[in-house]
Amino acid sequence: MRLHSVVLKDIFRRKNKLIIAVLGVIVAASAIVAVVTTFSAATESLYEESTNFGANIIVRPQTDSIPLIAGSTSLGSISTGENYIEQSDIPKIQTIENSANLAVVAPRLYGVAGLGEENIIVMGVDIEQEKILKSWWNVNGEWLTDPEGLEVLLGQDIATPLGLSVGSIIPLEKNGITMEFEVKGIIESTGGEEDGYIIMPLITSQKLLDKEGKVSSIEIRALCNDCPVSEMSRQIEGVLPGIEARAMSQIVQSEMAMIDHTRNSAMAVSFITLLVSTLTVASTMLASVNEKIKEIGIMRAIGASDHQVMTMLFIEGALIGIIGGSIGFFAGSLASYSIAPLLGFAEPSMMWALLPLAAGISVIIGLIASILPAKRALKIDPAEVLRSV
Repeated sequence: MRLHSVVLKDIFRRKNKLIIAVLGVIVAASAIVAVVTTFSAATESLYEESTNFGANIIVRPQTDSIPLIAGSTSLGSISTGENYIEQSDIPKIQTIENSANLAVVAPRLYGVAGLGEENIIVMGVDIEQEKILKSWWNVNGEWLTDPEGLEVLLGQDIATPLGLSVGSIIPLEKNGITMEFEVKGIIESTGGEEDGYIIMPLITSQKLLDKEGKVSSIEIRALCNDCPVSEMSRQIEGVLPGIEARAMSQIVQSEMAMIDHTRNSAMAVSFITLLVSTLTVASTMLASVNEKIKEIGIMRAIGASDHQVMTMLFIEGALIGIIGGSIGFFAGSLASYSIAPLLGFAEPSMMWALLPLAAGISVIIGLIASILPAKRALKIDPAEVLRSV
């Protein structure tokens, strides 16, 4: 007995019921695929946009606060300790256990220099690392290009009142050292501290401020989906004694918590849909068994075993699952392309790894849905069926 032929013949004879069963599986599979694809895009978007938050680990020299007390009156406090980090120690950060999660390590040197009669804050940066860290800056002109060049970027709060523009030459003086710099670009207002800074290459700032080999702080970006930022901060403190590393990842963690909550809610709805789909397929197949009681009875009367009858129904359930799951994968992927932009996420990409997963889950739905109809079929008494023919 060719069970596959019998199943296919029976399926094509009952197209309407087959379509109903397949649609149930399509809805369930597409819901799961859409949720997974959409929220994968959401997570990716979050970590791409999280570069806008700047660093998530700030490394500074460790200082001690000493309270000033006169009698019973507090006069505040003073900070003691080395105010700089040795630049030669920065490579040690790459030796931490989670070094693979380090995306940006951007040293900075702060100081004050004279610009005419004004005192201006100078910030020296590693131009390559800072460009990655502050990729969201809009610079009118060009970014710094020479690591040892006499070139600067100006914050909007300095450029506008002083009437400076791209190409302007400005003299900066510190401790008798005077250097002339070309303005390469002006940073559009960000609302941050950089609006009031003059930004120059780190090596140049060290020469101007007479702080060769020193940096004021290091901003670190750990960019990954599950970076243990707090643990990385402790590891950095372990390799750099005398410094303090603070994790600044609360914003990303809050966003991720919200996305996880939304995704879990959507997955719960998807699994409810999965349950409804299973019941739909089971109901359809049970109705099919009731319609062909005589056929099954005759098959058993002429020698079909219980195993063959069950196999026939399981094949039918598996076929419904494969067809529904495959179509559901593409339907869910297309749905995610529409949903993700509406939620403000990046455009998702096809997750082909979900295709066998969606098909596999759908086949399982079909097989589970076949259990009750199979039990019903095994209870059919061939003798009674033959008497009624």
